[in-house]
Amino acid sequence: MQLKSPFIITSRLLQGIKVNDGYISIEYEGKTSENRQRYRYWIDLPSGEFTGNDLKSGVGGGNLRSGMEGLLSFLNAAAESYKYRIRNLRNDWASSGENEDLFDEKVVEWSAANSDEIGILACEIGEQENLIED
Repeated sequence: MQLKSPFIITSRLLQGIKVNDGYISIEYEGKTSENRQRYRYWIDLPSGEFTGNDLKSGVGGGNLRSGMEGLLSFLNAAAESYKYRIRNLRNDWASSGENEDLFDEKVVEWSAANSDEIGILACEIGEQENLIED
């Protein structure tokens, strides 16, 4: 396997990226009944470890690069929703925006603090095809 920047091998020995003080790792987790690729991801932050397997590709499957691109897009959506709520002085999670519930509260807060870097990485990963070669 060959990885190109910004991808690295994380401490989980998986393909991933570093975002400030956090690491995001991703791997395949089989196919769905609709022939969509399912991914397992880990978000390792100073505040804890978070994982999920609710990320899926479009019909026909996808590769790890496109899975990471999708995950970063969802992290950015959660961050934007969080920042919108805070800007409008609604500081309680009960009034959270529509995308804040995509991830744990600590992940959303971290994503908001690092949204510029996450957005740049999403664009960089989306523009390049062969970042991960098996």
